[in-house]
Amino acid sequence: MGTRLNNIAKNIGMDCDAPIVSGSTGRGVLIPLSINPTLTKNAENPRIIEGVTIPEQAKVCAIDNEGTSPFEGTAVASNGDSGFVQYQKTVSLRIPMRGAGNSKDIVEPITKSGQGFIVILERRDKVGDGSFLVVGALQPLRANVDGITQSETENGGAVMATMSCVEQWFECTFFNKDYETTKTDFEALLAKAF
Repeated sequence: MGTRLNNIAKNIGMDCDAPIVSGSTGRGVLIPLSINPTLTKNAENPRIIEGVTIPEQAKVCAIDNEGTSPFEGTAVASNGDSGFVQYQKTVSLRIPMRGAGNSKDIVEPITKSGQGFIVILERRDKVGDGSFLVVGALQPLRANVDGITQSETENGGAVMATMSCVEQWFECTFFNKDYETTKTDFEALLAKAF
């Protein structure tokens, strides 16, 4: 019995040489499913998204939560009501643009989209797999009923969007070979953002 407990403790214990760094950088990319993105999943573990391809002229939305007060980031909660465990995922996003163009091209499509979205969020932990969180790869991420707000006195007047979905896996990540390659791929997606 003692050996089994020691093995479990080793698997859940923190690595002092490489501790987990909590939190998000605040940067991310919101990808509408209406542009038909293609996800390449890892053959051994489909929870890892190795690549995201979007059509040449398609646009995605940049997310910038840095400095947002408060920024709740993401939350995951298990739910067994359906007879098997699923995970309710909630994402809070700051859309760092304003104006009629922003309203037409970003905010209103978020609230009206029947197809939903995928979001990739950059974490502060720069270790590789786990450095970029993906939500909406299994079930579309959609705006909550009261999920779009704007206050001139908070968050620089930016639009805040709260979106959620229910997925059967606790966590999906964006990861290709190593941290540097994945970071380059993430930056390429952000370069297509407006």
